[in-house]
Amino acid sequence: MSANNDDCDENTPLVPHPVQNGDIERTPTPPNQDHLISFVSPGQWHTQTHGSDTSSSLMTLAADKKMSDSRRTFCLFVTFDFIVTILLWIILCGVSSSSSLSFYTILYDQVCQLDLRTSLFDVVILAAVRFCFLELTFAAFRVRHWWPVAICTVVCDILLILKIFATFATPDVGHYCNVPMTIVLLLADFIFTWIEVWFIDSKVLPGEMKTAQKTVQAFLQQSYQSTMPEEHRNLIMPRNFPSTAASEHFSFFSAPESEAGHTAVGAESMYYSMHGYNRTMLLNNHIIQEGVVGLNSLWAQYTNRDLWKTEKQLKNGDVVYSMETPEYGKSFKIEAEIDVAPHIIFQEIVTKTEEMPDWNKTVASVKVLRRIGDKSSVTLEVSSPAALGLIPSREFVTVRRIDKIGDVFISAGVSTQSCEELVPKTNFIRGVNGPTGFIIAPGKDGPHSSSFVWILNTDLKGNLSRSLVNRNLTSTVIDFVSALRRRLAIYT
Repeated sequence: MSANNDDCDENTPLVPHPVQNGDIERTPTPPNQDHLISFVSPGQWHTQTHGSDTSSSLMTLAADKKMSDSRRTFCLFVTFDFIVTILLWIILCGVSSSSSLSFYTILYDQVCQLDLRTSLFDVVILAAVRFCFLELTFAAFRVRHWWPVAICTVVCDILLILKIFATFATPDVGHYCNVPMTIVLLLADFIFTWIEVWFIDSKVLPGEMKTAQKTVQAFLQQSYQSTMPEEHRNLIMPRNFPSTAASEHFSFFSAPESEAGHTAVGAESMYYSMHGYNRTMLLNNHIIQEGVVGLNSLWAQYTNRDLWKTEKQLKNGDVVYSMETPEYGKSFKIEAEIDVAPHIIFQEIVTKTEEMPDWNKTVASVKVLRRIGDKSSVTLEVSSPAALGLIPSREFVTVRRIDKIGDVFISAGVSTQSCEELVPKTNFIRGVNGPTGFIIAPGKDGPHSSSFVWILNTDLKGNLSRSLVNRNLTSTVIDFVSALRRRLAIYT
């Protein structure tokens, strides 16, 4: 079947049920996954089939890679930690000297007459052991796990705490060493150990994971492309394709759980693409499925009135409700009766979505990034600053899905990461939409009236007061309906 954007869901039944055969393009049965590469932890990989020549080559390719820049920087920092500890200890001996105790006498007493209560040379020894252990594990043996630095930090911190008790429990401690420099030395050593933990966990291992992923993808692309027929090479997936094919059941609709999971599936996606699975088809199917899932969630919330509690009742008859769920947090719903036919409202807020900023001042811009047939699209929305500027603008990338049940029009949306390559780079914080959308049903006053419902679930991210956000969202749904009525006045 063609992977053209306009063909993916043309024949979809207008019912918000799980995806129908006409909605998702038929996908060939996936190849045996025994030959796919899977990453088991940051920087640590293995293959499903050890006898595979390709897998062995990939293992060798990854294992033979030179030390990464981040790992080399970490090893330099460990060396810096050791040198600074020695330097601080020497300074401590210097400032502790007096007319009765020379500098060299103090050095001799600290080293040769080692007393755990009065000497701080054991802190230097601890730094030396830490230096040797970390350099061996991360430089010599290239360990690709966080456990060495975790064990090292726990042991060092326990010994430093015991050292503090032993030192300051000694009577007249100031006679043996300078107290301020003692504090500086112990505190610096404690801080260094935690910087090393942070460096490994947030810089070294994630960075090496990304580098290894790029290496594997490049290897797969070269090896498979060299053996593919010329007419099939245009199906090769670009390296920056945001794959979601992570499930062992080949469910390319399951979102990755973490950044590591996101990078781990890239080689698998490349493999599928190289075996003839069209990139556009997979991506379009993924987007359609995301939209259908969001629409089903929205419809379930709409039909279950017991979930909602009344927040505010306006004089014009509009009612604002709210509910809170563990999965999506707090959602808001407004119900309003509008004296315009449902299809006209649907046309204004869905068909003409890019014109919404002209009449809805809470939205700064709306842009359609991708259309898939008549019922699915991906949009980029930027909100206007709110609450007197206390809530800055946010951007939202949303999969939208439209449908109809009987006489009821539905437009649902939920956040997505499926079209990141189409999203322009901005300085806006990215908000996240849960199941959000409009339900427009025939009204109580005949064919020229509508029962309008807007369900809003959004996480604005950033350091914002929860109460401030909730008050603003309540005002947002009320202001939207007021603006919509003004917009629709031309039809009455």
